[in-house]
Amino acid sequence: MNRIKKMSTVAMICMLPMLIYYPYEAIGWQVELSFLDPGKWTRNDSWVHPDAEIALKTRIVFFLIWFVPTLLGTAAYATGLSMLWLLHRGVVFDARIAQRLRLMGLLITASASLSLVAGAISPMIRSWHNPDGPLPLRFWYDSGNLGMVFCGLAFFFLGLVMREAIRIARENEEFV
Repeated sequence: MNRIKKMSTVAMICMLPMLIYYPYEAIGWQVELSFLDPGKWTRNDSWVHPDAEIALKTRIVFFLIWFVPTLLGTAAYATGLSMLWLLHRGVVFDARIAQRLRLMGLLITASASLSLVAGAISPMIRSWHNPDGPLPLRFWYDSGNLGMVFCGLAFFFLGLVMREAIRIARENEEFV
């Protein structure tokens, strides 16, 4: 049990900076592009016409489209930390660990999937006020986000397997 406590402590120490850095980095560029430096929308951007007047509502929509995946990703990190904290306290084969694995997997999958969607609709939102009209959806994929979708699904299914294993172990204990 002492090894699990040490491993979870090391994992928490490694993971804690990401709980701070990830939202800071992600929200930082979103706030800068949407609100702090509005000129970035029309300066050297192939999607936005230089003479376009970008409405504040459009900037807010753009910010929110990218903020939701960031929020979900941050929640996934926090869920992972809470699971590591349980392990640190000695809670190992417990339904709470399985539940956090499933939740973390769903949050990772949702965050990465919504990032793919945000990337597909970003050119349309940013070009909304172009004189020729907005650009169409941009169908693309990011292998990093696609990989995160599958990693999230793996965590989710691992949590399902763990929940089932705990249930079977408890049933077996009842027979003994």
